[in-house]
Amino acid sequence: MKMRKMISLLIVFAMLFVLIAACADNDDDVAQPPATADNGDAVTPPANGDEEAPPAATGDREFFEFEFYANYEWYDTSPVWGNDQVSAYMLERFNISMRLTSPDIDAAQMMGLMITAGDLPDVMMIERDAVLQQLVELDMLLPLDEFLPGSHYAALLDEATINMSRINGNVYGLLNWATNEPTGNGGWVVNQSIWEELGSPPLDTIEQLTEYLIMVRDSGITVDGMPVVPMQFGHSEAIWQFAFASFGLQDFEGVADVNGALELSFTTPEAEDAFVWLNELWNEDLINSDHFVETSDQIMEKLATGRFAVYAGHDVTAAVAAEVRPAFLENNPGNEMMVIPPPAAPGVNQNEIWNSRWSSLGWNIIVITRNAENPERIFELLDFINSVEGQVLTYYGPPGTLFDELDGEGFPIMTRQLDELSAEEQDELGANIRWNKVGNTGVAHRMGNAILERIPRDEWTWGDIVQREVIWQHSMNQDAFMNMHPDPQEPVGIAQSTFEDLRDQHIPRIVTAANPDAARAALQEAIDAIYGQNFELVEAFKTAIFQENLAQMGG
Repeated sequence: MKMRKMISLLIVFAMLFVLIAACADNDDDVAQPPATADNGDAVTPPANGDEEAPPAATGDREFFEFEFYANYEWYDTSPVWGNDQVSAYMLERFNISMRLTSPDIDAAQMMGLMITAGDLPDVMMIERDAVLQQLVELDMLLPLDEFLPGSHYAALLDEATINMSRINGNVYGLLNWATNEPTGNGGWVVNQSIWEELGSPPLDTIEQLTEYLIMVRDSGITVDGMPVVPMQFGHSEAIWQFAFASFGLQDFEGVADVNGALELSFTTPEAEDAFVWLNELWNEDLINSDHFVETSDQIMEKLATGRFAVYAGHDVTAAVAAEVRPAFLENNPGNEMMVIPPPAAPGVNQNEIWNSRWSSLGWNIIVITRNAENPERIFELLDFINSVEGQVLTYYGPPGTLFDELDGEGFPIMTRQLDELSAEEQDELGANIRWNKVGNTGVAHRMGNAILERIPRDEWTWGDIVQREVIWQHSMNQDAFMNMHPDPQEPVGIAQSTFEDLRDQHIPRIVTAANPDAARAALQEAIDAIYGQNFELVEAFKTAIFQENLAQMGG
């Protein structure tokens, strides 16, 4: 792409970058791709697993290549189309090659350059935020409405979900990992051996948890000569988000539902109680003193070595399950990471505490730009990937390696598991969602459930069990709070961005205050500072969208 040679234009467009950067952050509330092919039953397709939907118009079948650009610096672009069984199958079937690219500079800056020059890749994976709205307003994206009738995408997604994704009445992209079932990876983890050593006390309430953390602190238990951290929160916003949830409060980028209106969450009694509790933990040395400066790697190291008693984070069945737990088990033979229901504050129903969130709109969106030369055939390929057949292919490869037959719903009857293959065999197969560029969580859930039903429970993975039995039981649908990204150049967008800066500045001051009264005073200072920067504009803007969403949802 020509833009890779335009880095020298950065200085010219510096002001543009600043404006766009404000809307480039990921929304932590948006569901991420599932860590495994998980349970769920969104829309049941016909028994042949093909939705009985003909493919979209394909035009000629001449070979061509298109660029699939993911607007994330971390995105893996190393796989080469055709070099593994999964992509080779699609290459032969569609006679199309997909070339993966991602930003070689800051993602927001790269997007700014491309928009300004009018030189966009054929296909882009982007957030559903103000940048998406800007691309629509500039007429840089291709409406996909003409391709939807008869597509797998339309057959597998309900009409209400598709309508919620519309902008100015049109569908401008394919929702990635859309679902009608709970997803999520966040939860509470207990170091089992420490818990058992201290008598296996109940941990259902905030009071019980606090008492247990004091027991851990006073026990003198060490790991490799290092003291155990009683309460370890995940990186970034986990410390206050998990506390808010246990006290019955859900914060959506600064606002909470207060009798049908969205107001600054910090003003609620639940927020005050949660902050006072965190302040108590801090002053009792129950939270590690370096919490606000430690890195993700440092947190993961403590988990891997077992130098924690309780952990609360958004990544329990994602990074923790895949990367940390194997090392934890190796370092602590016979031990286990127990996943427990969230502890409840007084007056809060434990069954209504939400530590994860999901949306029928899924994670992000895949758009086809007006620069694409063969949009019909690109859509056909992407729509196939989103189908039952495409999800089976991208998760488990073509028949012959992990399965030979399909069941009545079109799901594989497994003969081997992916982890039974060597690293080289897995790379050659190319499965495990490497090429799943338009994920379908509903299909993935049903497929995973069908596979699990055919094997004994003691052969399920740790992630399969804890997701179904604990984590997804505490995952909240957040459709009513979606599409609330203000234009960063407008006063409301500036107020939102300013709030985020102020929030990050003030929360450490509240949590580390000398005592509860000082914590309350610090909280009031934060509220005054936030409203001093026009946060009422954010409340009004988001309340209007919230009420529109509820009306569209029939609520």
